[in-house]
Amino acid sequence: MKRIVLTAITLAGLCLAASAAQAGWGTCSGCHNGTLAINKDAMLAKYTSVEAFIKGAQAVENPMMSRMKQDIEGLKAAAAELGLKPEQEKR
Repeated sequence: MKRIVLTAITLAGLCLAASAAQAGWGTCSGCHNGTLAINKDAMLAKYTSVEAFIKGAQAVENPMMSRMKQDIEGLKAAAAELGLKPEQEKR
């Protein structure tokens, strides 16, 4: 029984690690579907650059975003997948 529980915990940990390593819009889209949180179109209307997107994500007080707030590279990847550009490229 202990072996089964340990295996289940290990697999769950590996899945979480893999999802963190595969950050980007795919990680966000599960919640940002227009029902739980604003969807892709609303984000593109609200944020015009990568920097604005990251600031907005870090300003959210929802506890479900606490892990993502720390993951700057994941937020940058999500912004890039959305098509947002860094501020200096927009000028």
